Amino acid sequence: MLAFIFFLIALAAAYPNRGACTGDCWTKDPAVIQRNSDGKFFRFGTGTGIPIITSDSIKGPWTAAGKALPNGSKITVSGVDSSNIWAPDVHLSGDTYYMYYVLSQLGTQNSQIGVATSKTLDSGSWTDHGIVGIPQNSAYNRIDPNWINIDGKEYLNFGSFWGDIYQVELETPLKVGSNTPHQIAYNETLNHREEGSFMYQHGAYHYLFISSGIAGGYTKTTPPPGAEYHISVCRSSGGSGGFVDQSGQDCLKSGGTVVLASHGQVFGPGGQGVLNDKDLGPVLYYHYYPLAKKNAGGSADGQNQNYMFSWNQLTFTNGWPVVSA
Repeated sequence: MLAFIFFLIALAAAYPNRGACTGDCWTKDPAVIQRNSDGKFFRFGTGTGIPIITSDSIKGPWTAAGKALPNGSKITVSGVDSSNIWAPDVHLSGDTYYMYYVLSQLGTQNSQIGVATSKTLDSGSWTDHGIVGIPQNSAYNRIDPNWINIDGKEYLNFGSFWGDIYQVELETPLKVGSNTPHQIAYNETLNHREEGSFMYQHGAYHYLFISSGIAGGYTKTTPPPGAEYHISVCRSSGGSGGFVDQSGQDCLKSGGTVVLASHGQVFGPGGQGVLNDKDLGPVLYYHYYPLAKKNAGGSADGQNQNYMFSWNQLTFTNGWPVVSA
């Protein structure tokens, strides 16, 4: 028991303190972007109509600012409330902001990825274009989209469990067309607990950040220590395959270097993204489950109300990302 306590202390000391967050810091599966015109921060997340939270700094204070799709999505998924929208991913292309999002029945492959556009990011400005058209396949789940530009071509990374992370080229920003998805990361162990990928280019490499482990249902007794959500990374020089971790392990064969895991009050960090903050530089942002909430009983039904937003600056040491205070 004493050795285990020392292990936990060492683990907590391995990571710096999380970044400050004030105001409305509730979130699940955050997507953060700075508006090009004025630098204002917009945070989107899983929830009814896709909540919009804004701030003048990543530190806050964050303020609720309406919904992106207050009337829900135009997509119909059997058994799913069209206003219960997951895992938005937002980027700017030209003068238009694109938001990829998900409707899904929890624990199934009954899922669809959609897309909406806006010129301003504000509530009331979004136009829903419906599904992007990723073909159904038993090999993957069509959730957790992340847009990436590789050598002038646009792609979506997506996937969760089953065959884990896939990539597909976009025919247009709104449609996949006839392009076929291919697998870029896979955990061969357990029930293939990888999802929520986010790709970020730095220098000569594309870094694939992945949420690994058990998400949600956190109570005093679950999951086993170390099995909860954490953030791992692999890298590739091309961005469309050949991802390896820091030890050289193939990320199609369970590779992945841990970037951030539970420490202090940060339990189960995941749902991550990377933002180029105009003042701070690269920032890894994520949701986490407060340890005090877990120890008080948590939320066995997996509801999202206890998740919180946080962030850390990223530095790159010997070509690999490291979180800093």
